[in-house]
Amino acid sequence: MIVCADDYGLSDGINEAILDLCRRGKLTAVSCMVALERCDAQSMARLCEFESSVDIGLHLFLTDVGLRLSTCSARPVGQPPQLPSFPKLITRLFLGVELPHLARTVLAQYELFVQKRATRPDFIDGHLYVHQLPQVAGAVEAFVRGLPAESRPYVRNTDLSLSELRSRRLPWLKASIIGGAGRRMRQRMRKAGIRTNQGFAGIYDFKRFRQYPSYLPRFVECLPHRNGILVTHPGRGEDWREQELAALQEFAFPPGKLNRFEG
Repeated sequence: MIVCADDYGLSDGINEAILDLCRRGKLTAVSCMVALERCDAQSMARLCEFESSVDIGLHLFLTDVGLRLSTCSARPVGQPPQLPSFPKLITRLFLGVELPHLARTVLAQYELFVQKRATRPDFIDGHLYVHQLPQVAGAVEAFVRGLPAESRPYVRNTDLSLSELRSRRLPWLKASIIGGAGRRMRQRMRKAGIRTNQGFAGIYDFKRFRQYPSYLPRFVECLPHRNGILVTHPGRGEDWREQELAALQEFAFPPGKLNRFEG
């Protein structure tokens, strides 16, 4: 099972929490928002101290959530990309509006990752799972297929078993929506011959963060495959992230359960 922490680079508190869990051996993957200033070369260098035991991936950032972005588009140096808000992106995608900037943005953030890490990402996914949405999934697939076969990262999907969640009394409504997009993404990647994970868990209503310590062992039980992914969002400064951090610090994963992506 892969334990992946998302959002490296979103804040200093998130970075420090993720590095702490890496030191404790509680993570086997970290997803990085290289388009943000707090995921600079120095921050990446700190994370890369753990690359012998942790996969380091690209967390595509395709929406403007009010954060200052680094230069990561085809625009002139010093000009941030003009990305839509998350609701606007969703609306445009489902209305079938062509978004020609997608391919450029994926390429630019991939190149920025390579520049900061000095090597390619081990995997690709998207902040708020936007990489699974119409057009975006196509742009990601086309980009990965355009890379040399031996250099292709795996692409994460959120396909999960609702029966597994419900049988363990885990929250399933939010997961069903995200999981549906993941199922289509998994099928698309496998058809294209692109490596992807088998199984996904960790989705819940963040407002119910106090229940996370009881969710965690049941999420783990939902992932019998070695390439199943448990997604986590540890951090400092927000109650729900603090709760995930504390639970992960204290949780004893079954011996031999944690591994990096294989295949």
